[in-house]
Amino acid sequence: MQGFKASRPEEVQPVPGTELQRALRPLTPEQLRFEIDMCIGCDRCMRACPVPLSSKISIAELNKATIDDELSPLLVRFTDECVLCGSCVPVCPVDNHRDLLMLSLKERLGTSWENKADIERVRDMLPKSWSVSQLLTRLREQPMLGDEMLIPDNYLLHLVNSSQLRITQPGSWLMREGEFGRDLVLILSGRVEISSTGPGEAGLPLAVLRRGEYFGEHEMLSGQTRQTSAYAIGKCALLVIPEQVVQRLMEIVPEVRVFFESLHLERSIEAVLRRLPLLQGIATIDLRHLAEQAITRRYERGEQLFDEESQDQPERETLHLLLDGFVKVARKLPPGKGRKERIIAYRQNGDYFAGGLDMLGDQRAVKVSAITRTTVAEVPRRELLSLFRRYPEVKKRFQQQLQLYNDAKLAAQSAIFEPFQFDQEQPAASTTSNAAARAGLHALVDDGVIEGTEVLVIDLAKCIHCNECEEACERRHGHSRMNRNGLVVGNISIATACRQCQDPVCMLCSRAGIARLPSGEVYITESCIGCGICAERCPYDNISIVDLEEQQTQHQGDLWRSFSAFFSSKKRKLLPILTTPGPLDNTSPLDPAEEIRKKIAVKCDLCAGYNDQACVQACPTGAAIRVNPRTFFGSTEEILLK
Repeated sequence: MQGFKASRPEEVQPVPGTELQRALRPLTPEQLRFEIDMCIGCDRCMRACPVPLSSKISIAELNKATIDDELSPLLVRFTDECVLCGSCVPVCPVDNHRDLLMLSLKERLGTSWENKADIERVRDMLPKSWSVSQLLTRLREQPMLGDEMLIPDNYLLHLVNSSQLRITQPGSWLMREGEFGRDLVLILSGRVEISSTGPGEAGLPLAVLRRGEYFGEHEMLSGQTRQTSAYAIGKCALLVIPEQVVQRLMEIVPEVRVFFESLHLERSIEAVLRRLPLLQGIATIDLRHLAEQAITRRYERGEQLFDEESQDQPERETLHLLLDGFVKVARKLPPGKGRKERIIAYRQNGDYFAGGLDMLGDQRAVKVSAITRTTVAEVPRRELLSLFRRYPEVKKRFQQQLQLYNDAKLAAQSAIFEPFQFDQEQPAASTTSNAAARAGLHALVDDGVIEGTEVLVIDLAKCIHCNECEEACERRHGHSRMNRNGLVVGNISIATACRQCQDPVCMLCSRAGIARLPSGEVYITESCIGCGICAERCPYDNISIVDLEEQQTQHQGDLWRSFSAFFSSKKRKLLPILTTPGPLDNTSPLDPAEEIRKKIAVKCDLCAGYNDQACVQACPTGAAIRVNPRTFFGSTEEILLK
C-alpha cells in the first residue's frame, strides 16, 4: 500500500467509525493549518491515545499525513483503527484538537472497504464445491444486497472477510428463544425452521426460511432477547455477520439502514398490535394496515414525548405503542407541594396508552418522558375511529379500558404518589416510613435498577461490612469490579456493579470491545483498547478504565512489599489481559508488538467462565445475592401498587 493516494477533494466519501461522535465537525483547510502550526510536537496526545498502534507513530508523522497526499500503510491502518474517542484532546498543552485532525484524515482516506479485499481469504472460507462468483451470486439474492450500484462486489467481499461462514448439519440449533444475540444470519443454501414456544413448552412452527432469506435482524436492532428459535431442517450454508459489521455497512450505505429499520419497525408494530388484548379478533389485513399507518418516533433518555403545557398534545383516541424502552407518566403538582410532579404510571415495551389526555380517563393532560432509549409508534385517531366502526366489540373494550384508567386515578392519588402532607396529623414514624418508601420505590425505576437483568443486592440486616465481597472480586480478576455501597431501598443495598441491562447503551463499540453472551452476560473482549466510550455511555458509572502500565507498576512496589505480598493470603494479581475473543477477532495480527494495549475497560461480567460468582460465594453471612430485579422487586406496575 506504499504510495497510497488520498481521495480527490470533490469526492464525498463515507467516514466509517464516526457514529460514536456524531457531534464532530470537520475542520476547514485554514483551521487544519492553524492546528498543525500550533502543535509543539510533545507527543502527549499519542501517549494518551488508547489505540495500540499509536506507540509506533509520532504526532509529527500524523500532522504531515493530515495535509500530505501520500500515506504509509502504517498510517492508513492507524487512521482506520482510530475510534475518535477524544482521549488525545484534554492532554494537549496548547489546546489542539487531534480528534478533529483525525476526522479530516478519515474523510480524505474514505472507507477502508474501498481498498481491495483479500480474495484469497474468502476462497479459504468457502466449501470445496463453491466459487467466489457463486458466493457473490448467493449474496445478491438477499434483498438488502441486490443493488450492485450501491453495494459493489468489493464491499461484499469485505463483508464476508469480517463474518463467519458456517456449514450446519440437519437438526442443528442456530438460535434459541430467550437467549441474547446480535448477529445477522444470511441463508446461502438449505432451509431453516423458525419456531416459538407454545402451550406446555411445545415448539410452534412459524415459518420455513430458504435460500435468499435471513433472520436475527430484530435482535440486532433492538438488543432484546431472541423472540423465536431456529434450527436447520437440512444441511445449510449460513453467513453469520456480527452486528458491528452490519453497522459499518449501514454507515457506508445508508440505504441498508433504511431497509432494516423500516422492516423492523413495521414488524415490531404488527407484533405488539397482535398481542394486545384490546385488538383481539381483528383480521390480519386490518392489523397490518394499522401498522403501516403508524408514525414511529424515537426518544433518548430523559427526552419528553409530550408535556402538559405543550400545545401539540396528542388526540384523545391516539394509541401509543411502546416498541422498546421505559417511559414515565406524571402530572405536575401545584407549587408548595414539596415535589414537582406525581408519578402516575410507568410503561415499558409492549405496553400502550390511549393519548396523553386520557391516561387517567379524565381528559387532563399529562407529561410523558423516556427513562431509557424509547421507540414509540402512534396510531392516528382517524385510523382508530375507522377500526371502531368496523369492529364495535373493539370500541367497547377501548371504553372499558378508559374506565380502568379512571379507576386508577384513585390509586394515583394515594400516599405512594402524592408528596406527604406534613401539616396533617400523623405519627412521626409513619411520616418517615412513607416518605422513604415512596423515594425507594421510584428510585428503583428512575435509577435504572428495573432495567437490569442481573443485579447484586446486599441485605443490610445480614451484612457485617467485612468487605470480603470486594476483596474476593479483586483476588479473582486482579481488580475489583464492584463496590458494595450503592442505592439503598429499605434494608436492601443495591451494589455498584454492572446490572447487565436489557438494552445496554454501552455496547455501541465499533471494535467489538464489549459483547454479550447468549446467556446475557455483558463482557469485555480482547478487542478492547480502553478508549472509554463504553464507560462514558454507561448511565450508572459501572465501567472503569484501567491503565495497564500503571497497574503493573503499582503492584511491583519495593522489595519488602513484594516479599510481603508473596506470603500474603490475599495476594493481589496483575490485571490479566483478557483472552475472551470478540465477534470481530477473525484474523491474526501481523506484528504482536502492534497489539500491546495500554488500557482496558473493567466491568462485572457475572464471573463469566467460572462456576460461581466470587462476591456471592465469599460472603460469610449470605447477605450478598444476585437477583433479577423484575422477580425480586416486582414489575414496574407491581412496584407502584405496593
